[in-house]
Amino acid sequence: MPTTRRPSLTPPSIRLTTLAALLLCNALTAGCATFKAPTWPWAKNDAVEVKQKLADEKSDDTESAVISSEFTPTEGDAGWDYFKGDNIKRRWKKMIGHGPNEPISRQAMSDGDTLFREKKYSAASAKYKVAIDRWPDSVVEEDALWQLAECWFFTDQYPKAEDCYDELVKKYANTRYLDRIAQRQFVIAQYWIALDEKNGYLTIIPNLVDRSRPLFDTRGRAIKAFDHVRINDPRGALADDSIMAQANAHFVDRQWIDADYFYGLLRNEYPDSDFLMQAHLLGLQAKLRAYQGAGYEGGVLDEAELLADQTLVQFPDQLAQDEEERVLKTRAEIAAQQARRHWSRAEFYATGKHYTSARIYYSLIARDYPKTMLAQQARDKLGILNGVDDVSDDPFPMLTRVLNPDSLKEAELDAMAESSAVIAREDSSGAAAPIR
Repeated sequence: MPTTRRPSLTPPSIRLTTLAALLLCNALTAGCATFKAPTWPWAKNDAVEVKQKLADEKSDDTESAVISSEFTPTEGDAGWDYFKGDNIKRRWKKMIGHGPNEPISRQAMSDGDTLFREKKYSAASAKYKVAIDRWPDSVVEEDALWQLAECWFFTDQYPKAEDCYDELVKKYANTRYLDRIAQRQFVIAQYWIALDEKNGYLTIIPNLVDRSRPLFDTRGRAIKAFDHVRINDPRGALADDSIMAQANAHFVDRQWIDADYFYGLLRNEYPDSDFLMQAHLLGLQAKLRAYQGAGYEGGVLDEAELLADQTLVQFPDQLAQDEEERVLKTRAEIAAQQARRHWSRAEFYATGKHYTSARIYYSLIARDYPKTMLAQQARDKLGILNGVDDVSDDPFPMLTRVLNPDSLKEAELDAMAESSAVIAREDSSGAAAPIR
């Protein structure tokens, strides 16, 4: 009887398990051997090229992990800082293989310098951007920022250049390019001011043609550039020049309060400046023009009075004859304006029949401003009101004494305070300052 072969009773799952176990044993016995990608029957003939491409990408990722002591990564951002735009951008660049890489950055810097010396500024700027992007927070980035700003400066892209100069100083406050940055920003601001004075650009009209000007507000950007010169290098050679240029720009625009502020800033912060006397003379004019009349606050008149006296005392030999005469004329005008303020208040109180308060202000005019035109009129008013009692505007005086026995009329309090302030400003002898 012939024997019949029985079919194999081993299930497919057992065969697969056995095959997997054999492969695992082979891997363990091979030690640290590297697995090789299998060659499938359906693979293309250019598998070698694909393999080389993968090797190059791996090499680029390996270079991106190069970190020196100049760059400190912040991978441990916790909380909401993880979702900040800069952190997301940094993680994305690292993920795609464009993280910090010193060799690539230095090579781009070298290529950019070569193009810069050949005056190919547009091509050089692209290389400097790569250097900045691939090695941040380093000396390479500092140099690349300066060179990038120079490329934009020499291609007449002054708004971009000015922003780049300012970014460099903000990130590297003690940069070795500080003095040259101040010079560049000062020249750019002067150019914009000259353009605006010549053409009178409107602030709200955008600039879509000339890349040497800002998009909006050419004059405002120029003043801001002057401000950057002073803030970035407050003890530099151009600090006082920038303040004077700002003050003059506001003075020409009839912005008296802003002009007065910058003239005062120069007088207080830079007492050795070559523009000190001009800051006194123009500051005096700015203060006088900032005064709006007797119905407004008069502190600026007091400041102008002190500044006029200070100018005459501090520059007795430097002032030309016409400048000294102009200061004396301004001093007399200030006295006339002060007398006008007292006269307005005296007339107000006299109209309301508060004669005591009115007499105080008339007396101030006659005593402190005797050479003004209102002094004689104030003396005449004092003669008329002498001995005249106030007319009470309280319909129930008995009730007022019971409910508020210590009350005084507001007009009398105001007049007494004004009189006390004037007396406090006098010298110890009690004599009023002479009117020059």
